[in-house]
Amino acid sequence: MTAERYTAMFTGLLTMKKPGEYPHLSMSGDPFDPGGSGALRRGQSPYERTGREIPFEELPEGCRRLLLDTYRALWGLREERDV
Repeated sequence: MTAERYTAMFTGLLTMKKPGEYPHLSMSGDPFDPGGSGALRRGQSPYERTGREIPFEELPEGCRRLLLDTYRALWGLREERDV
C-alpha cells in the first residue's frame, strides 16, 4: 500500500477537461518503484485536499519523469531526442 504524496494539476485547453474539472496526476514519492503509484485522474480540483505548492525541481526524480511523460502524452508531444 502506498500513499499518494504529490499531486500535479494540469490546466489549459485540454480536450479531456470539462467545466469545473481538472486532470491531475497523483503520485507516491517513487511512482516507478514496484510498490509505488501514479494515476491520472479527472475531477473537481483537489486543491482543498492539498498541502503546500512546491517547485517542479523539488519533486523526486521519478515524479518529475512521470509528470513530464504524462504532460507529453496529454498534449501529443514527443521527447526532443525522439524528434
